[in-house]
Amino acid sequence: MTCRTGPIPPNPPVNAPPTAPGAPEVVWWFFNGASLRWAPSTDDHGVACYEVYQDDGANGIIRAVFQGPNEGWVNLPTPIGTRIYPLYVVAVDRYGVRSARSPVTQVSISNDIVQPQPSRPVAAPLSPTSVRLSWTLPSYSSPATAWQVFSGGQLLTTVPGTTATLTGLTPGTEYSVTVRPIYTDRSWGPQSLPVVFTPSAPAVSCQVSYSARTWGAGMSANVAIKNTGDEPIEDWELAFTFPSSGQRVERGWSADWAQSGQRVTATGVSWNEDIAPGRTLWIGFNGEHTGANPAPADFTVNGSACA
Repeated sequence: MTCRTGPIPPNPPVNAPPTAPGAPEVVWWFFNGASLRWAPSTDDHGVACYEVYQDDGANGIIRAVFQGPNEGWVNLPTPIGTRIYPLYVVAVDRYGVRSARSPVTQVSISNDIVQPQPSRPVAAPLSPTSVRLSWTLPSYSSPATAWQVFSGGQLLTTVPGTTATLTGLTPGTEYSVTVRPIYTDRSWGPQSLPVVFTPSAPAVSCQVSYSARTWGAGMSANVAIKNTGDEPIEDWELAFTFPSSGQRVERGWSADWAQSGQRVTATGVSWNEDIAPGRTLWIGFNGEHTGANPAPADFTVNGSACA
């Protein structure tokens, strides 16, 4: 693709470049290109041709040359799915002087062979502010190199595989989320059907063991929290009620401890805020009592009763 300019004399006259062409407009498109039209440039010595480039962030990739007319068909690589090509136009006068670039137009084209839709994502709650999404792509589809996750038309994240963890969600708020594949040529496929969910604390399967040593008016208690489920317990919170109003937590370890009346809570610290499946976490506290020191029995983790 070469612009044929006129003969250039040994000492060409002083020559201002052509004015910048107008932004290209899409007349129509097909799977392998688009018909474009743009406002012409002006030049004292006449415009010899127009060059159409794909903007690549550098010098551009030349896609077409038109010897005279300010419109024409531009061949583009056929995408696997749908892809946007940013295109601009440059005018060249008879002496080979080029104009500034026209404004860029985003040209979207789609393959006429439609790729299959991914499955509707499945949302598994991890905490009141996070969920894990998972989905599949039919085996006969073109392979995906990445996945985009959308909600309300906004891109939330891009992930390499068919799972994504969404964090920072608002508890009690309904979300509608879709996913779409990104193919090897950076085009994208159809979006999935939406999964609609409201973040909430997942049901927890757990077991708690409590043992205390008593002396005088003091006590020292050890608490073991075991995750008996198949999913991690994230941002765990242990809660229980002292049977006696005289029982008090004074100082604990391996957790942030708090007490209001006879109700006691403990939450994870930075290094142990998640409990993996099958793992046991040991925490404890020192406290005081007024003569009776019965063991509590109503243990919950993240609101779920534990054995």
